[in-house]
Amino acid sequence: MFRRKKGQGALEYLFMIAAALIIIFVVVRYISSSGQQATGQSDIASLQSQAELAKSSLQAKDWWDDDYTITINTNAQTITIDNVSVTIDYSNSKYVDDITTTYNGETLGNIYDDCMEGTEEACKVLAALGGT
Repeated sequence: MFRRKKGQGALEYLFMIAAALIIIFVVVRYISSSGQQATGQSDIASLQSQAELAKSSLQAKDWWDDDYTITINTNAQTITIDNVSVTIDYSNSKYVDDITTTYNGETLGNIYDDCMEGTEEACKVLAALGGT
């Protein structure tokens, strides 16, 4: 009644192999994107930890208040905490190339809040301040 062609079984196996390869591709893609996301999260966590240490260091020197403002001079590679007239040279910081004037005139409290919310540059500014 129903006759099966000889090549039909081989074709079905090819479709199953193709389906398995597609599934493997999707799983590998998902795993690699999850790994990259985890790496990014650990990087920001490390920066936040450095920012916490910087805050503690500045508080110990009595150079921290949430309302203190900073001035960034990228040419001289310095950050000045205006309220206490302290200028910090960040030229030896590993983030020297990442610091821009984005946070010029901002308060330490706002920069700290931005860092804790995951803004990398804010964390790098605080880490540079703590490198003294």
